[in-house]
Amino acid sequence: MSGLNRATRANPANPRYGLFSPLTLRGRVTILLGLALTLVCALTDQRDILVVGLALVLVPLVAMVVVRNSRLQLSLERRVTPNEVALGESMTGQLMVTHRSRFPVGVVLLEDEVPPQLGARPRFVVDEVSQDWQRTVRHRLQGHYRGRFHTGPLRVQLTDPFGLATVERSFTGTSELLVTPQVHVLEALPSSAAGGQTGDNRPHRIGVTGHDDVLVREYRQGDDVRRIHWRSTARRGEMMVRREEQAWDPSMTLLLDNRSGAHAGDARHGSFEWAVSMAASVGDHFLTDGFSIELFHGQGRLDLAHVSGQREAVRHVMVRELAEITVRPQPSLAPALAELQADAAGQMVVAILGRLSPAEAAAVARVRRDRAQGIAILLDVDTWAVSGPHDPATGAVNGAGPGTVPVDPQEVVAEILRAQRWRVIRACADDSVPAAWTRIGLLQGVR
Repeated sequence: MSGLNRATRANPANPRYGLFSPLTLRGRVTILLGLALTLVCALTDQRDILVVGLALVLVPLVAMVVVRNSRLQLSLERRVTPNEVALGESMTGQLMVTHRSRFPVGVVLLEDEVPPQLGARPRFVVDEVSQDWQRTVRHRLQGHYRGRFHTGPLRVQLTDPFGLATVERSFTGTSELLVTPQVHVLEALPSSAAGGQTGDNRPHRIGVTGHDDVLVREYRQGDDVRRIHWRSTARRGEMMVRREEQAWDPSMTLLLDNRSGAHAGDARHGSFEWAVSMAASVGDHFLTDGFSIELFHGQGRLDLAHVSGQREAVRHVMVRELAEITVRPQPSLAPALAELQADAAGQMVVAILGRLSPAEAAAVARVRRDRAQGIAILLDVDTWAVSGPHDPATGAVNGAGPGTVPVDPQEVVAEILRAQRWRVIRACADDSVPAAWTRIGLLQGVR
């Protein structure tokens, strides 16, 4: 269990104040009025009213001393449940404040620090905190934005009943929570769309149950005698040979384009958020199917090699890593492609791409090995932008002049990838992640 949901207990720290800093604006104005009234009474010899002036001066000072030296014995226990949610889901923050002291205190204002990405700050006021007092406050947090966040610390403001002086203290404990990308359940692709090898030609796992279980077939004219499996031959009474299949350990590579110039739209509903959700969904889909995955972004590999154990652990780490990935001001995908080409790409490469130049598309196309399946999801990034690329005066696109046929740069990129036997779909802002993935399965015969 991670420490994200661990309850924290602490006492508020006591900050240092200047001589008159605990006085509020009301307290300072009251002192000024008292001084002015005292001066007027002294000049006019109004001794009866002089007492009022002195009281206006002394009451704020007494309130300041009392508040400043009050023994505020507060303890806090805080938690957020659940501490990890998908984008758009809600969480519940809980603050349990306890006061243990022999002396009651005045008005206490409590305010918890909450990032604006998660909602409004919870504030509550407690009048006349008794000697034994406890209060539990629950507030809602909404995962509007993906990432790792901290709530807290809780700020405590103690004020006298007249509001003349105040002291602010702060707890040190915080709560950590994680908002992960949305992971959608994707349909299984047809075998012709899901891998480069299908049917009898698809390799199988062998050698994991002992030599006696090796796959064999009948002897055919021209087979190498060195492939004869004598144990099976003796058992069946006819010549048997080992099949040519090699041990199959399914693997796939996932490439996520996180260059800032390749995406458009706001952080919550932009094209990059859609791309991250697609990457998390594809990774989860193939992990469920028993694949091992390698994940690359614009800066290189997203390290999953340190994860040991079952695939659920790999999925957990992958989703957590994708929760914190952001766009980077990087001009090209060259670092990622160089590292990716140095490794074996596995049985499949899935690339989720934003804006690409023809040269970048050619570099991406070379990543796919000869027998691997390549799937490219090209984002029509301009559909996520606030204003589209069309020129309202001429109707041209991307700088095309009047009367010319508009050139769609993403279609040019798509044709480059198709020419290298990639399966290519284009996704826009109106497409859901599952719907876009389903279209890949409809690309029959494209190899």
